[in-house]
Amino acid sequence: MWVLVHGFTGSPRSWDRVRANRSMPAGDCHAVALHGHHSGWREQSSTSFEGEVQRIAEQLQQLPGPRYLCGYSLGARISLGLLLEYPELFEAAVLIGVHPGVSDPADRAARRRDDAERAEMLRSEGLAAFVGAWEALPLFATQQKLEASSLRLQRELRLGHEAEGLASSLETLGLAQMPDYAPRLHELTMPVTLMAGALDQKFSGLARSMLDRLPSGRLEVVDDTGHNLPLEAPHSVAQALKEAELRAAAAK
Repeated sequence: MWVLVHGFTGSPRSWDRVRANRSMPAGDCHAVALHGHHSGWREQSSTSFEGEVQRIAEQLQQLPGPRYLCGYSLGARISLGLLLEYPELFEAAVLIGVHPGVSDPADRAARRRDDAERAEMLRSEGLAAFVGAWEALPLFATQQKLEASSLRLQRELRLGHEAEGLASSLETLGLAQMPDYAPRLHELTMPVTLMAGALDQKFSGLARSMLDRLPSGRLEVVDDTGHNLPLEAPHSVAQALKEAELRAAAAK
């Protein structure tokens, strides 16, 4: 059972291209909807990053094993928390565009200000204006080479959210709210694959810095791609999932 955790402004459907490349039936995966990104988020709200990790873990405990975990960006950060706090739930993991956490207090404060400004934009200018600004970030510039239909679907998924939900996600799950997990990476004894796009210099660099701390880590940098590998390189992600299962089986 693959557990798939989407990124900020994404949804469970963000994994459709990966699932199609893997020919993965619905019963073989569980795509999580994160806080602020589903219709019932107010009733099932989390008040902290750690609380969201716990909420997801309680869901997953009801699923049959063996379980494997794959997260992208925000979802990769949540996945890292799941692996560290609930390692018994997972056989292996694939983390795409993951950040291990912020150690410097000044950097954490700056990120908190950035996320507060984004949350204010959502509340004052609305969802469409925010999505336009979000899509224009340099981080996503490599997506402009994709087919128009893929970008339209991504935009539809983003515009399907509520402005208040995304604002709450920023305030609850933003990088400034996440613990600094870097000092604990050595605790992860299961096979962990780190993935990043070669054109995403920041996150490929972060992945390289994390690799030596993982006892059973593996790094895959995908040529000619940027940050959003589930969208830009779904075949590569699907292949990484298959290889993670093989690595887990060999480790037993």
